[in-house]
Amino acid sequence: MAEWRGHHSKWQPNERHKTVTQMLQVPTTATTARTRTATTQCHAIKASSNNNSHCHLRQRQRHPFVTSTSTLTLLLSLAATAAIATAAAAAAASTSTSASSSTGNLNAGNSGCSLSEFNCSNGRCVPLSKFCNNNNDCGDGSDEPRFCTRCNRTYYGDIGQTYALELHRPKQDRVPFVCVLTFTAAGGQHGDVVQVTLDSFTIGRFTSYVHEGCPDGFMQIAESARTPIGGMWCGSSWGPVLFYSETRSLIFTIKLNRLARDQSGYNFDFRIRYKVLSKDSSVTRYGGIKLAELNQWHNRSSFLNQQQQQQQQQSGQEDFTNSSGARSDRYGQDFSLFSAYANNKTFMDSLEKPLIKDEHNYTEPKYYLGDLIPGTYCSRIFSDCDKKPCRLQSPNYPGIYPRNLTCYYAVRQHDVPHGKHALILVKQPKGNLVWISTQETAGGSNKMSPLPSGSGDKDKKFEPKLKTWNDCDYIQENVKPKWKSTDYVTVYDGYTTRDPIILKFCGGGQAVPASVSSGPELLVEFSTSPFGTFTGTSSQLLPLYGFQLEVEVQFVDIQSPTYSKNKKPCEFWIRGAGRGILENPKHSLAPNSTCLYHLQGMGVFKTFDHLSLSRRTNSQSGLHQPLSRFKVWISVLKFNLDPEFGQIDETSVGAIGVLQTQEDCSGMLRIWDGTLRDPPVCKDLNCISETSSYSALGHYAHNTTNVIARFCRGTIPRTCDRSNINETYARPCTISESYVSSSDAITLELRNTESTVLRPLDFKLKYEFIDLHQDGLPQGGGELDCNRKFVSSLMDRKDPAIFRSVRNIFLFGRGGTRHLKCVYRFEALRGERVRIKLRKVTTANRPCYARLDEDINRSFCYGDTNVRVEIFERPYPDSILLHRGCVCNSSNQTHLPVEYTSTGRDVEVHFIAHNMTTLDDPDTANFEGMFEFVKAPTSCKDGRRKFGPSGTIDMTFGDIECRSRPWLIEPSNGNKFLYVRLKAIFLSKHNPKKTLNATHLQTNSWRCETKSRAVLTTSEGLTIVACPLSPDSNAYEFVEIFSSGWNERPNFALINRSKAISVEFLRPSNGEYTFNWMELVPRPTLSIAEDCQFKCAELGACVNASVWCDGVRHCPSGDDEAFLQCSALMKLPAEILATLCLLFVLSCCAFAAFAYKKIKRKLRGSSVLQTRLKSLSSMDTAVLDEKERARNVVVVETKA
Repeated sequence: MAEWRGHHSKWQPNERHKTVTQMLQVPTTATTARTRTATTQCHAIKASSNNNSHCHLRQRQRHPFVTSTSTLTLLLSLAATAAIATAAAAAAASTSTSASSSTGNLNAGNSGCSLSEFNCSNGRCVPLSKFCNNNNDCGDGSDEPRFCTRCNRTYYGDIGQTYALELHRPKQDRVPFVCVLTFTAAGGQHGDVVQVTLDSFTIGRFTSYVHEGCPDGFMQIAESARTPIGGMWCGSSWGPVLFYSETRSLIFTIKLNRLARDQSGYNFDFRIRYKVLSKDSSVTRYGGIKLAELNQWHNRSSFLNQQQQQQQQQSGQEDFTNSSGARSDRYGQDFSLFSAYANNKTFMDSLEKPLIKDEHNYTEPKYYLGDLIPGTYCSRIFSDCDKKPCRLQSPNYPGIYPRNLTCYYAVRQHDVPHGKHALILVKQPKGNLVWISTQETAGGSNKMSPLPSGSGDKDKKFEPKLKTWNDCDYIQENVKPKWKSTDYVTVYDGYTTRDPIILKFCGGGQAVPASVSSGPELLVEFSTSPFGTFTGTSSQLLPLYGFQLEVEVQFVDIQSPTYSKNKKPCEFWIRGAGRGILENPKHSLAPNSTCLYHLQGMGVFKTFDHLSLSRRTNSQSGLHQPLSRFKVWISVLKFNLDPEFGQIDETSVGAIGVLQTQEDCSGMLRIWDGTLRDPPVCKDLNCISETSSYSALGHYAHNTTNVIARFCRGTIPRTCDRSNINETYARPCTISESYVSSSDAITLELRNTESTVLRPLDFKLKYEFIDLHQDGLPQGGGELDCNRKFVSSLMDRKDPAIFRSVRNIFLFGRGGTRHLKCVYRFEALRGERVRIKLRKVTTANRPCYARLDEDINRSFCYGDTNVRVEIFERPYPDSILLHRGCVCNSSNQTHLPVEYTSTGRDVEVHFIAHNMTTLDDPDTANFEGMFEFVKAPTSCKDGRRKFGPSGTIDMTFGDIECRSRPWLIEPSNGNKFLYVRLKAIFLSKHNPKKTLNATHLQTNSWRCETKSRAVLTTSEGLTIVACPLSPDSNAYEFVEIFSSGWNERPNFALINRSKAISVEFLRPSNGEYTFNWMELVPRPTLSIAEDCQFKCAELGACVNASVWCDGVRHCPSGDDEAFLQCSALMKLPAEILATLCLLFVLSCCAFAAFAYKKIKRKLRGSSVLQTRLKSLSSMDTAVLDEKERARNVVVVETKA
């Protein structure tokens, strides 16, 4: 809320004279020059209504509407009258000073009175406005001298005081009547801005805005130190009218040519109030509202009764304070409309959220009002408004603007960041800050008059409205009181009036929509009519006059299609092989504009013509590349055309809304299948009749240009609007919801008949250039077939060549496909091999990486392998494909490049993507590699493809350069599995069917006797790496592998799966290294089924009889070579074997009986002898003991 602030200070005489001298230094010089010129060219002012004899001294800035010589002469004579009136004012002032000096009533004679006061003869000081007002305010009559006049005087004032002034109706013999009033703000206590309020105004009659509109009299207002412009006011006013000065002084010139009277009274009435204001408190014009000063506002004068207001008016002063303590707002104007809501706290809180108060914080900063262009009245230049708050204001804002004006406001952005493009935006979201006179306010004065408080017609209120375009171009049609104003604001998209007009408006009370230039320059033109009237204006309904526009600067990427580099035509060219979002221009479009968006696919990398496929081969095969390498895919996400300005959108009524049934194509978007150079000119909307007049200009000349889609208001074409909610994870747009060109180009035509400022035209779409190019020759057909082949016999050169993955978006998740498999087949000639080198692989959105096995120099994938690149080899023409490596890369941890050289003539690279989402596209899943056909050894002619129930192979067979060729072991039929067993040290195992299912025993490599490696591979890619051992090695270690599907039975789907096994001997060396294999059949699982005769129990498999007792251990336990299984005796008939067994048992029994008897007899004889020996032994022992005793006795006695 704008506020006025005033600071009172004691006035010092020396300060007064110093300030007045500084203020009047320049104006005095200019006035003297004008007076001298007027004296030399004009001798007198004749008391006649004929103005043709007046001097032509007036200089004007603009008068485009005067076309007749008489009118021009009249306006020039009126200007001369104003100049002479100024000279008369100076003479009158000097005469008045002389008269005052003679009576001793000089202002300068008593320093006790301020500049704004009159010094009475008795020493009293009264305001200058009370001089010659027919009241004895001094008490001694010194303020009412004889023949005094209020004209031709300069009036000053003090801040906080309001002064009243009235001019009395002149007598008939005083007509024509000329009066000059000068109101000056002397600075300091005497203010910086002058405010003049017309309380009652009637001068003559008003007839026209543009042609002799004031025949009976007029009022002119001029600024000090500004070139006079000569605009005139006349007629009568209804309610207060406010003027604010832009300089220190306002000069009013009132002239009445003819005094007339009708039923409403005389045609002259002039009563005003004036006051001075400080610049710091003029926040509506200059900004600078602090948060600390935002208090709840209401005007106390609106609550005073009519008698108190009349008393204040009679006293010549008015109370402009607020009951809340804040100073009055809007230059002291009365906000009667807003005061009804001032005490409603809920309403006040809803206007703006409370902010933290800070003494350095402003809700409205100090405005930058531009630099005045020298020699002009109101034209200004603005620069670099991104760093300061620029405001475009009408002259004398927020008061009545002058007449006969053309103001130019040039806005330019000089400082633009690198890589950016500047757009200038002007707008005013607050409708109460804009009001430009229109026909409604002039012709409907009864609507504008304030309604009495007790009136029953309260509902009939005036509703301000913003007028645009033709509504602001009305001129006078006749002399009837249906006046039509020509005041308007024009916004140009550029720096000159030759640039396109993007907005023209008048009126007010509504927000002015944003006008955006297409470049760093914008021009605003404000034009007013030469004549005007105050009829219909009221400060209670229209507190502000003129306009104030906010300026912003927007920066966009300089390479983006968001602005038109050339205003005419509006054309964009988008070429490439990528994708993006295309939206309507960020700047405003003038009426009847057409913008063309040319979308054309172009290769961003080199095509693969270096493959040099012969023309003869292409013509014979009948397989050609598509006629157009690119296609354009368009998915419209949004299209909206607002309703006409000022109307309610019927589609937004209610929760569900009412669909518009009538089509409105005043703004539309058309999609053309092809290239257009110029906008089509046709009568119908679809331009069907004019398609033949536009030739296709694309690279492929078979295109035909026609409309494939048209978007208007009220139509519901194919759109993919769900992407607006969540573009990343939304379901992909399908073909039925989008548009695809038949060639490499599409043209979008955006056409509007009305300016997009008032009726925004918005659209948003996704575009993508579909790259249909694929390397090599197609294996099948159609655009969605990505299987390609590279045949050595069809190539003229054998140099290394590049091949890339497919880039057709319709084959990926974002194009609607869930699974993808592309096969790139390389076919070499006899005596050649294929060398593949994958140097770039990207598999984003999934945690996956590839690691190189250094023992065999092959890469294997780990993690989420839904997206991967695999290398396969076909060792024989009709054999299966054998897995030779896998590459994925989602975090740049993969070792690249990956190289593989085949041992056969056929190699395939498979690009596989499963379970794709909308995040998967050619940028997140792709690869790039090189291939080359190299010579192979010519001595390798031995067959390494083995069949049969079992076998043993010496891996060191043949020449050393041929030993690396794989051995392919295949079962005799599809129902049998293979089991391969090798005496070797296990090193690693890789299973591509299971995530992170890999086993590494790197510590075993030091135990290897050789650098050679044996690689066992199944048809599903299970790879085992081992270090082979010689048969006489002391290490008892074996490596075994089964065919694919052995561990997944029972599974009937395994019938169609290959069960072959490949054995490779890499880095071959001399020695004895062998492996053996045998066919297996699963043992019956049901107990009632008959078990097989030959089986390996530990394997749970039945084996062929040929592997039984063949001298080679095939079963891990060796059951196939056990003695019980392989002895000749065990091969006798069963009867003989039973008889032999019986005889053997009987013989064993007889031998056992014989042995028993012998043993028993022997045991019986030995027992009698032992008894006798024991008795004899006892007797001998007793005799010996007795002799020993006797000997001991004799020895004792002898000693004694």
